[in-house]
Amino acid sequence: MAAYFEINNLSVGFRTFEGIRRVLNIEHLTIERGETYGLVGESGAGKTVLALTILGLLPKPAGIIHSGEIWLDGEDLLKKSEAEMAAVYRGKRMAMIFQDPMSTLNPVFTVGQQIEQVIEQHERLKGAAAARRALELLEMVKLPDTRNMFKKYPHELSGGQRQRVIIAIALSCGAEFLIADEPTRNLDVTIQAGILKLISELQRDLKISVLFIANNVGLVNVFCRKVGILYRGKLVEEGSSAAVIRQPLHPYTQTLISAIPRSKSEKLKFASLVIKDEAEHGCPYYSRCPIGEPVCTQQEPMLEVLIEDHKAACFLAKGKLA
Repeated sequence: MAAYFEINNLSVGFRTFEGIRRVLNIEHLTIERGETYGLVGESGAGKTVLALTILGLLPKPAGIIHSGEIWLDGEDLLKKSEAEMAAVYRGKRMAMIFQDPMSTLNPVFTVGQQIEQVIEQHERLKGAAAARRALELLEMVKLPDTRNMFKKYPHELSGGQRQRVIIAIALSCGAEFLIADEPTRNLDVTIQAGILKLISELQRDLKISVLFIANNVGLVNVFCRKVGILYRGKLVEEGSSAAVIRQPLHPYTQTLISAIPRSKSEKLKFASLVIKDEAEHGCPYYSRCPIGEPVCTQQEPMLEVLIEDHKAACFLAKGKLA
């Protein structure tokens, strides 16, 4: 039985002055209906590019989809026209929470007007009916004094309040697949916790599927059932959040976890800069890997199951577990 959401052999690149550069190469990724999948990687790993590709928002003509399939409930999104994506999929079936709500919201319209515009476009509700629905959404994301909030402009809200408005807009038309692209990145720790709790509650109550993008492994550990580690556009490890945190198999995952402070006195460990020559045909992490060996330069390791459903793309991890 096919998964609710599935990616197969997706390859994405960008045109540059130096030629076409591949930035995303995902062999296989699945998300079940109602599941929260965490995608973790450092800045530049390709996380946002993947999100934009799924939604059909990859910038043209710079962005190029070389090959692949993106299936949502039995439909290949890459075969849909822009008109179909805008009318049927973006907003109604899929939605995205962006990193920076201030740049996402329009500063010249009130919060209520911006939610109403989305509802009128996709739900065909007008006037008072659209306003009532907008107020219901503000209540759903637990904003206080919703009638007063309805009339405010984005600059009058706090960062956490603006992010809740973005979540309300994302879910305003009944989207069943939500992409959250580092939704707590620009918020302080206490506000982050509230936003994560809200998304978790909405995911459970509305039974939506969530692709949660982050650069902090600690966030996905408490929020996501399954996690994939992305490095240079490729999945290098995947498994249940508990398994990946408890026993990280890939050196890159180990580095990400070791960079999370556990106490004020603990010294953080960071990945070294380039310490070896690039492996032209080998493991993409070889140049930074502290335990890399010559075998890592000969061919690129494939993502494969090493322990039950725990996958990793690492020759050394495979050798240790053999």
